Amino acid sequence: MKKSNIKSRFLLLFAVAATSMTAVSCTDYLQDDPADKFTNDNFWQSEDNVRTFSWLNYDTFYGYGNGTTIGLSFFYYHGSDYRVDDNLSAFTFYQMPITAATTNTYSWNEYYTLIRRCNLMLEKLPTVNMSPDKKNHYTGVAKFFRAYTYYRLVQKFGDVPYTDKYLAQGDAEVYAPAKPRAEIMDKVIAELQEAADLMLPADDKNVTANKYTAYAALSNACLYEGTYRKYHLGQDGSSYLNKAKAASLVIMNNPAYKLNADWKGLYNSVELLGNTEVILAKRYLTNVLMHSLQNYTNTSTIQYGLTKWAADSYVTTNGLPIQQAGNSQYLGDNTVTNTFTNRDPRFGKTVNPANYGYKGKPFGTTALVSMSGYVFELYNNPATTGPDVTTGGRNYTDAPLFTLSEVYLNYAEACAELGTATNNDLDISINKVRARAGIATLTTNGTNASAGGVAINDPRRTSALEQISGVVNPLIWEVRRERQIEFMSWTTLRQADIYRWKKGDYLDTSKNPDVNLGARIGTPVGSQTVVDGNGYVKIYPASTRNFEAKHYLMNIPTNDIDLYKAQGVTLKQNPGW
Repeated sequence: MKKSNIKSRFLLLFAVAATSMTAVSCTDYLQDDPADKFTNDNFWQSEDNVRTFSWLNYDTFYGYGNGTTIGLSFFYYHGSDYRVDDNLSAFTFYQMPITAATTNTYSWNEYYTLIRRCNLMLEKLPTVNMSPDKKNHYTGVAKFFRAYTYYRLVQKFGDVPYTDKYLAQGDAEVYAPAKPRAEIMDKVIAELQEAADLMLPADDKNVTANKYTAYAALSNACLYEGTYRKYHLGQDGSSYLNKAKAASLVIMNNPAYKLNADWKGLYNSVELLGNTEVILAKRYLTNVLMHSLQNYTNTSTIQYGLTKWAADSYVTTNGLPIQQAGNSQYLGDNTVTNTFTNRDPRFGKTVNPANYGYKGKPFGTTALVSMSGYVFELYNNPATTGPDVTTGGRNYTDAPLFTLSEVYLNYAEACAELGTATNNDLDISINKVRARAGIATLTTNGTNASAGGVAINDPRRTSALEQISGVVNPLIWEVRRERQIEFMSWTTLRQADIYRWKKGDYLDTSKNPDVNLGARIGTPVGSQTVVDGNGYVKIYPASTRNFEAKHYLMNIPTNDIDLYKAQGVTLKQNPGW
């Protein structure tokens, strides 16, 4: 199955630019090139050039990967910089780093290259001959990417250097000291609002940033900051949570955005262009820009494996947690049939509900195997067949980046955190997501949560694990659960949620043993797979992972610290490193 013929020059150039962004920097436009080539002096002449320049920014969204790489992360987190509780890698049991590397593979250089590009665009835009509306729009595009990049830097590193000027290599401000994370986040939020005010409502449908992309990012950033200040700093984050609500409502009140009828269709569709749930998509084109995610989940390559901790999070269709649902609803997990019976349908759409596949006992015509026995099926599209699915670097299903469902859950969480949630708040947000999934909706008195008239009291909410960092009320717990289930494949989004909630202990195998267990298979076939005393797959039987407080932030790259020191400026390392 091929996409329809694409006549737009934008779509082709966007895909080409996305594959080459990391090889291009603003300095490429500062060379003394021959007269027949673009330079920084003659490039900024037309709207077409501005548009082309802005396309280079989109590779910051990793999507499903580029070429032979695979993406189980929707935003670019370098290398193994993703550690979550939902699934474990098929290749490496990612340990939390212990010491700061001399050469930091998680360097922030790419982010600052993008910021510098945005600063150049903002400097040059006033001189370009284009309509005021378009000039405002592309000013907003540059502000959107700059603000969102600083947001991600803060999430990773905390206090970081900040500049909103295009700097030459020799400018002293290149080595300005880091600013406090709170100050930068206030700048991020203000600039995302500016971007939303400047940008046009639609530009190339949903494959380039527009006004509503900026509002989606604003919703994310405000929710992050409000909860971070509450759980990490013990501060009042209500002003940010109210801003998250307001930004979410702008999108929720736009009748152009509607949920897909099919949740799985967000993740396995060949075409997301114009999809009413997707606010921004990363588009893949045959023979131009492709990925390998379908290939990875349709062949005998060992897959990532869903954890027991994640599997046990799926409620039964009556909306109750499995520990509370009752024997008539939750049939246990001693067989694969029982495990999936009466469960949230997203469970059986994420992983194969008919059988397990593990080392020593693969299943299916392509001998599918995962580390935990749970085999991912979410990305499979039966209409895409042949070499374009089974060959690495030949997959072309589109990836969602910002969605209406995320905005709905941002709104619901902000309401729950503020303690102001009403049944109407739930009905216009989280209950739309739950109804689409096929599970009972929630009601609340502002603190507690009920489904089908039954008060929800999940034993996991008050467990010893939760008491380590603080027990939340039942409504917040259920909203968090919904985020985990709805975005089960968005590994970096899950990591960001865990970190802002200060729940890093979920990743610690000593405190949360279920994060290193998989499906309950009983006695395994052969000797390649090890199980615990209850028959659950031990994903990494000989490995443990510890989480320390320092891991909420990455270490500042030591090579950058040395560069600053050579200029007489101190760039402080993050605590514990």
